[in-house]
Amino acid sequence: MALAAAFGRIFFANLTAGNPGEFWGSRIYTVLPLTLIFFFVYAQLGPDEASIRDDRRLHFDDLLGYVGTGSIVALLYFQFSNDWLVTAWAVVIFALFGVALLLNRAMFLHQGIILTVGTCVRGVMHNLFGASYFSGGDWTGRYFVLGSAVAVMLACLPFAFRLRDRDKTEAPTNRWSGALVRHLEQFMFFAPVLLLTLMLALKMRAGMVTVAWGIEGVLIVLLALAVNERSFRLTGMVLLLVCVGKIMLRDAWGLAPRDRYITFIILGAALLLVSFLYSKYRDAIRQLL
Repeated sequence: MALAAAFGRIFFANLTAGNPGEFWGSRIYTVLPLTLIFFFVYAQLGPDEASIRDDRRLHFDDLLGYVGTGSIVALLYFQFSNDWLVTAWAVVIFALFGVALLLNRAMFLHQGIILTVGTCVRGVMHNLFGASYFSGGDWTGRYFVLGSAVAVMLACLPFAFRLRDRDKTEAPTNRWSGALVRHLEQFMFFAPVLLLTLMLALKMRAGMVTVAWGIEGVLIVLLALAVNERSFRLTGMVLLLVCVGKIMLRDAWGLAPRDRYITFIILGAALLLVSFLYSKYRDAIRQLL
């Protein structure tokens, strides 16, 4: 009860203290010790403890783990500016997957999945449609903030592959978590890719959307060949086909001459590169089929 009261109070007193944007202040040096306390108590409650084995409803050890992570996520929400919050949360996702792999604790894996959903929702609702910084500013302000979050989430793919392989033989605790763990690499690929594709569609200049999608499709195909993942390869190919269809139905008729020529040249080069890769790695691609 005391730990729960401490966690609840930080939302009313500690997190709102200090000045906005202040790196070191009362918000930091009061919430961080509480976070350490939450995780310290969690570490003492190992799965072999008799009190934990007998607990079938409260799951106090997992509750403390979620409280500790929740305090970090909440601290970042109040500590960082609205623009960079998605990147800060993406770094927490990376850390959670690393801890889940290192400590073999499924709870941190589930937290990473939940926070991935929250980060994508935040990116769409605030960064893309909130118009907080996309309405003005330079190129870095428009793309680098959300793009860095996408890059960090894609960097979680090595953890996702190892966690998937490790948990194949383990019995899932429930249906939804078991399905996500068995296909964790799919979830951690499609979540940032969808966010990136939507960002390019909404925030690129109309004449350059097809070019951006074509470059993204090539990069996805290269990633698929590197990790030997069929769904990744199909995603890159579908995106390239969408670019071809968009050129035929819209870009060839509606773009300015300069944008039309740039689109044709870059997308043609992308298709030639993919064709070359298919011919060079034909045997590996057949194995993926």
